[in-house]
Order: sequence, then C-alpha cells, then structure tokens
Amino acid sequence: MEVWLEVSEAIETRRSVGRVTQDAVSDETVERILQSAVHAPNHKLTEPWEFHVFSGKGRGELAKARAELARIQAGEEGDDEEMVPGRVSRERKKAFRAPVVIAVISKAGRGEVETLENYAACCCAVQNMQLAAHGMGIASIWRTGPVAYHPYMREFFGLDKGDHVVAYLYLGHPDLDLRPRRRESVFQKTTWHGA
Repeated sequence: MEVWLEVSEAIETRRSVGRVTQDAVSDETVERILQSAVHAPNHKLTEPWEFHVFSGKGRGELAKARAELARIQAGEEGDDEEMVPGRVSRERKKAFRAPVVIAVISKAGRGEVETLENYAACCCAVQNMQLAAHGMGIASIWRTGPVAYHPYMREFFGLDKGDHVVAYLYLGHPDLDLRPRRRESVFQKTTWHGA
C-alpha cells in the first residue's frame, strides 16, 4: 500500500512545466528518464520507440531543422517576406527553451492496428518519462503541434512510412512554483457497466 501512495502522489502532482532554468540536466538523469520509458506497456512486446536526445550544443541541430522548416512553412503559407525572419527566429529559439529536448518516435507496426497500438505504447512511454522526471525534481512538458508532423521533420528524423513523432519532451529544472491544477471528477467521465 505504501508504494501505491508514492505512485499515486507522483501521478497527481505531476504538472507540465514550460518555464525551466538553463542549468544542465546530467546525462545520468536523462538516462534514468529514458530507462523508465522502455518499461511502458506495449502489445506483443514490439518496443516501438526510438529517442533522439538534444542537449547542450546538440540542440543547435534541432534549432537548425526547426528554422529551415519555418522557412518552408512560410513559403507554403504565403507569408510576406519581411515576416519570414521573425518566424524563423522564433522557431529556432524553441529548441533552446530547455536544456534537454527528447524527440520520441513511434515505429510503424506490421499493419494499421499494430501501428496504432505502437503509438499508444509510445504515449505511455512519454508519461513514464514525465513521471520519472517529476520524481527526480525535473520539470517536463510534452509538445507537438504542426512542426512535429511536417514531412520535413519526418525526413530530418529519417522516418519510414507509418513512423510518427509522438513528442518533443522538454526537460529542465523548474523555474516557477508548481500549483495544483483542478481536474474534473472522474465520476463525471465514467459510465459503470456492472452487476
């Protein structure tokens, strides 16, 4: 029972934190967070995840890709030329919002159902990572958006057909007070089917 209380508390107190310091997160800490991911449930033990870790100066590689994508999207969306440099700059800076960014990739399955189940398993892996980070005092936030799904980023990560970017997980030391967030009661979201 005591273990459940610790797990329950971690689940209930974890928050997405977008403001972090630029203090480094040790490689050992990142490795422990990654290790928690591979213990996520995955149907038929497909272990469908891949991870790309960008830290320190390595974030520049991600920043360059995001900047190039911003240029591409500006062209696709017909942005005025004077607006493009600002868009590129904003997108480049996003790679440096935290000292560590982990891209989580879900590999394709042998069919549509397995691919979907692989994606779900990778979502569980990201949750495990967030809980592990929280337990070590590291803040995290799971981000995606159109940038994650664009063909340019698929090419950047070398994705095959059916592979997907599941998350950009930003990790760092929190730079704000964590307040509890209100959640609706589970009873408002539950339909019981029983005897």
